[in-house]
Amino acid sequence: MLEQVMQRLEDDAPHALNRLKQFLAIPSVSTDPAYVTDVHRGAEWVAARLNECGLDAQVLPTGGGNGHPVVLAHTAADAAPPTAPRILFYGHYDVQPPDPLDLWQTPPFEPHIRNDAIYARGASDDKGQLCCFLEAVRAWSNTTGNFPCHLAVLIEGEEEMGSIHLPPFLEQHKDKLAADVVLISDTPMWDTPGQPDAVVSITYGLRGLVYFDIQLHGPNRDLHSGMYGGTVANPATILTRILGRLFDEQRRVTIPGFYDGVQPPTDDEHRRWSQLDFNERAYLDAVGAAEPYGEAEYNTLERRWVRPSCDINGLYGGYGAAGAKTIIPSFAGAKVSFRLVPNQDPARIADTFEQWLRSHDAGGCRWQITRHGQAHPVVAPSDSPHIAAAARAIEACSGKKPVLIREGASIPIVADFKCILGLDSLLIGFGRTDDRIHAPNEKFNLASFTLGCRTHAALLAELAQSAHGSS
Repeated sequence: MLEQVMQRLEDDAPHALNRLKQFLAIPSVSTDPAYVTDVHRGAEWVAARLNECGLDAQVLPTGGGNGHPVVLAHTAADAAPPTAPRILFYGHYDVQPPDPLDLWQTPPFEPHIRNDAIYARGASDDKGQLCCFLEAVRAWSNTTGNFPCHLAVLIEGEEEMGSIHLPPFLEQHKDKLAADVVLISDTPMWDTPGQPDAVVSITYGLRGLVYFDIQLHGPNRDLHSGMYGGTVANPATILTRILGRLFDEQRRVTIPGFYDGVQPPTDDEHRRWSQLDFNERAYLDAVGAAEPYGEAEYNTLERRWVRPSCDINGLYGGYGAAGAKTIIPSFAGAKVSFRLVPNQDPARIADTFEQWLRSHDAGGCRWQITRHGQAHPVVAPSDSPHIAAAARAIEACSGKKPVLIREGASIPIVADFKCILGLDSLLIGFGRTDDRIHAPNEKFNLASFTLGCRTHAALLAELAQSAHGSS
C-alpha cells in the first residue's frame, strides 16, 4: 500500500507545490497586531486542508479569546485499526515579521521559485515543513481512504511569540491530545554550509532557555559629562563592569552553582558525534567567525549541544547615533539569555542570576530586572522504538541513515508536551542551515519538500508496523 501512496505523492506534486504557495502567501505574522486578520486566515487555511484530508478539524480560541487560534484535528475512530499507534503532530502556521523588506529579492509573501527552492517568509519555518506532513496525510487519505495510525494534529499560531497561550490549552484538552509520541518537523537537516549533500537528522535533545532584560538606572536625566563626569555613578560603566564578570578566564559562567548537576556526554554520544562529518571550519566561515570560542576543554559540538551557555544579546542606553554627544546616560540596559541543559532548572537559574546581579556594588544605581520567559531543556531516549521507526523511514526515502543529534536551540513547547502530556517528541527536520529562517530571503529547497512528504508518508507506515510488531 505504501508504494501506491508514494505514487500518489509523485502524481500530485504540482498541486502540492501550489498549495504550499497559497499558504506562504498568507502573511500570518503573529507578533504584529496589524496582521491579526491574516493570522486567522492562516488557521482557517490549515483547518480546510485537514478537513480535505478526511480529518475533523476545528479552529479553537486560546487565551480566553485574546490569543491567536489553534487548529485541532483528529482522524475518525474507525479511520485506523483499533490497535494502531496514536500520533500527535505539532506545527505552527505563524511566521516571523518580514523586515527588513528592502533586503528581499522578491516580496516575502509572494512565493517565488528560483535555484530549485521556494522563497517566502515561513518557507522553512515552519510552513514548508508543516506542509510535508499535510501532503503525506492527504496521500494516505486519497489512496486508501484511511490511515495507518490514529492522528491528532495540533497547529498553533503563537510559536514565534513564545507559545504563550498553548500550555493552558494543553491542560484544558489533555483528553483530546492523548498519544504515544509527538511528531514535529521544525528543525534542520544535518549539513555543512555551502555543500550540496545533507542528511536527515533526528533531534532527541534541546537546550532550555532563560531570557532577561536588565536595566540599571542612575541620575534622573542624561547629564553633561563635563559637569558631572567623575562625580556621579555612570550606569553604562557600572553595567558593563558587572556583565564583564559573568565569565572567568576559562570562559565559564561565574554565577554560583550554575553548573551544578550538569552531566557530560555519554560514551555512546561521543562515539556517534565522532562519526559525524562535522566541518568546523565551514561552520565558522559561514558566519564570518575567525576561530571557535567558548568554554575551555570542550569542542564545538559539545558547547553547542550539551553544555550550558550565557550570552549578552544586546546592549542599549545613552547616545548611539552619529557624531558625539558627551553625556552620562540616565540608564543602561542589556538583554541576557542562558541556554540550559538537563538538570538545570530554569527558575533556579533565573533566581540565582538575579541574586548575583544584586550582590554587586552598583554605585547607588537601581536595578530594573524583567524576565522574558523560560523553557526547560529536554532529552528523549535515543533508543526508543519511535526513533527506530523514523530511522527506517528516513533511510528508505533518502538512501542515507539519519544522524541522531542534540540541538542547542530551544522549542519551549517540547518541554510542555513532556511535563503536561507526558509525551516524548520525535523531531525530524528537512530544513537546511542556509534556509535563512528569521531573515530576508528565507527559502525551502524543493528537494527537501519532496523528501519531507515521502518521509512522513513512510513514517506513518513504519510507526504502525512497529506497534504491530511489539504487540
